[in-house]
Amino acid sequence: MFSHTSKLNLPGDQGLQKLIEGNQRFERGQAQFHSVCKETLADLAKGQHPFATILGCSDSRVPPELIFDANFGELFIVRVAGNVISPEVMGTPSTFDFCKNQCQ
Repeated sequence: MFSHTSKLNLPGDQGLQKLIEGNQRFERGQAQFHSVCKETLADLAKGQHPFATILGCSDSRVPPELIFDANFGELFIVRVAGNVISPEVMGTPSTFDFCKNQCQ
């Protein structure tokens, strides 16, 4: 069983492959959507250790976790209007610096 606070420590190519496979399951209608229970939320409250950062549009229709068939806590989601990395998003320290530290 996956522990949400455990680090996956996936190299970039393996993390990308995991996203691709999850998206393929989603496209085939075989996604394994994970339910949220109190234990999961309590585990996630202890910390986060995502294996990938996703830059997405500020859109409420489909969460990236569903599209990549990912567990809660596995993805660090950055949402901005237009999927554009602007100086405001990159800032110092930036959201991506924060995620880089979380993903290590």
